[in-house]
Parts: sequence; structure tokens; C-alpha cells
Amino acid sequence: MGFRRKFLTFVFLLFSLKVFSQEEKNEVPQLLKGVWKNSSRYFVFDSGYVSDDGGAIPQAVLRTFYTWYDDRWAESRIYSEKNPRDVNNTTSKNPAQEISIKYVPLVDELFLRSDGKGVLQDDGSLLYANGITSGAWNLEIKYPNRKEIYNVPVAVIGDKLFLKFVVRQSGEAGLSGFWKDSGNASGILISPPISSKELLSYFATDSAVYQIRYWKTDMEYDSSAQALFSEEGTEYSVPKHLVVAGQIFTCVTGRRTKIRSVKKISSFPADCTFNSVLKINASNDLNGIQVPNENVFSTICAFGEPYLTLETGKTLEEILAENLSKNPPPPKPLFPPHGILDFDWSIIEDPPKDWKRRILDLGK
Repeated sequence: MGFRRKFLTFVFLLFSLKVFSQEEKNEVPQLLKGVWKNSSRYFVFDSGYVSDDGGAIPQAVLRTFYTWYDDRWAESRIYSEKNPRDVNNTTSKNPAQEISIKYVPLVDELFLRSDGKGVLQDDGSLLYANGITSGAWNLEIKYPNRKEIYNVPVAVIGDKLFLKFVVRQSGEAGLSGFWKDSGNASGILISPPISSKELLSYFATDSAVYQIRYWKTDMEYDSSAQALFSEEGTEYSVPKHLVVAGQIFTCVTGRRTKIRSVKKISSFPADCTFNSVLKINASNDLNGIQVPNENVFSTICAFGEPYLTLETGKTLEEILAENLSKNPPPPKPLFPPHGILDFDWSIIEDPPKDWKRRILDLGK
């Protein structure tokens, strides 16, 4: 009887963990909530609607005609019934696309220490965002009438969302360690995105940074396989295989382990943005009293301009209503402004004798 009770308790705990993990995957992360925008679209991850498979249904609006018209191209069908779309030459009678997204964390979602939301690690330490919130996820996107799941990795640093970024896999001192290229999608689009077939990861030391090229492969993934490269008598190892957005990449061919495509640079690119992580753990002093130790490092490095920025203080409906109230500027005049026309009428009153000649005959 006791064994059966323990077994049932174990099964219940296992089931609870599975359900919790599934709910966590389907729930929109806190840092992705709100209205995100760029020059061509608005995007809301947390619309409040859920698909039949449990994924979150986002709202997406395309800013067409030089941003003077907002086309609601993706939203829940329930929302469309409550708020009918305008039907015109741009917006067809066909319903808006209903896509669904599930969220797989790539790194911990970190909040400020003042928020009291520390992330507990296996060693008992706590992680907080140091001055600016951050996180990274792989978006598993399902489009209507398509069986395939499309992956779009994204990273958030503050109020900016990036598509091109690397995630730190090892090391906490400075910027040293292996940085895995984790962003390879073309965007969050109306149609399935394009994923790059090559990745550019980084291995950093105290004195240099090495760029390591990975390419898509059909090899069997081996998480323990390592590849090597050397510099000035020192040998370094990095993962031979990477899994990014559901695809396998390698940095060497076949069974080889020596990397040939390594480029040495002095530092990370100038246009990169790092997050900042505060790690707090406790240790005992000489008197046996616990003293907190703090360490600051980075786990995400994003490149270039953000793909989306967060619009604060307004809902999507308020933004669209405000845009609708704006009138486009009057068109520019066909001819530039001018004074009184001074036309030479003599060419009409006394035309040249050869005015009937063909253009091709002129100059002969």
C-alpha cells in the first residue's frame, strides 16, 4: 500500500511538472507583452486569444501606403467578429490570418532586483536584470493551412526586440566564453520567414574574439561533440554541432574536429548591444555569517538596429484610431511654384519655314 501511494505521488508530480512546463511554453512572456512596432507593422503578442492547439494568437497590423493605411492582416477570428475589418481595395473579404505562437525560452527572462522576481539557479544563486530587463525566446509559429512549425528566435533588451543575436553558452568573466549564434530568421512576417543557412558564432578570450562559421547540415546531432582550433600554441574547443530554430548546424565537415574557418578580430562588432545580468549568491565569512556576493556579466549580445520597439502608454486600438484621424498631406503641385509666365508668342505668330519637317530630318 505504501509503495503504491509513493508511486501515485511520483506520477502526480511528474504530470504536474509536465502541465506546468506546457503552460509556461504557451503563456506569453512578460517582456513580450504590449504593442511592438517598426516602420512597416504593429505587433501584439498578448492579444488575449488562444488557438485550438493552445498557442497564443497575436495581432498584427501592416502599415501600408507609406504608413497612411493600417491593414489588420493577422488576428483572432473572434476578435474580427467583434470588430469587423473595413473591406476595400486593400483589405479583402477574406478573414484575417489566425496564426498561433508558442514560446521556448533560450535564456532566463530577467527583471530588476526591485521587482523581486529573481530567477533561482541550480547552485542556489539568484539572477536579476542589472539596470535593464532582458530575455530571449524561440517563437514556434504555426500559420493557417500549413502543417510545418516555423521558428523565429528573438531577443529583448529593454524596450527593443532583436532578430540577430548571440547567446552566451559558457563563462562569466568579462565577455569570455562561447557565444552561440541564435538568431537566423528574416522576421515575424505575414508568410513563413526565411531562415539563414549559415551562422556566425563567437569565442572570446581576454585578448581577442574569434568568429566561427557554422552551416546547415543533415548530420546527426551530437551534443557532446567538440571542434578545436588553436592560436599561438593555445588550443580552444567549441561545440561541433548547434541546434538553432529547429535546424542542425556544424563548423566542420564529416568526422573532422579541426576548424578551418576561424577569423580573429580585436573585439565584438561596434553595433552590438549587450544585456546586463546581476548574479547574487551567499557565502560565509570568517565568523560564519552569510555575506551576499554580487557578479555582473552578460548573456545576450544583439547586433544592429532592433527589429521592433515597444510602444508604451497606448493600446493597439488607440493607436489605430489615432492614425485613422490623420489626413495625408496634399499632393505636391505638378509644376513648381512660379511667377507670371513670360511666353514668347512669336513662335506661334511667325513660325519658322521648316516647321513641318520631321524631327528625324533636322540637321540634314
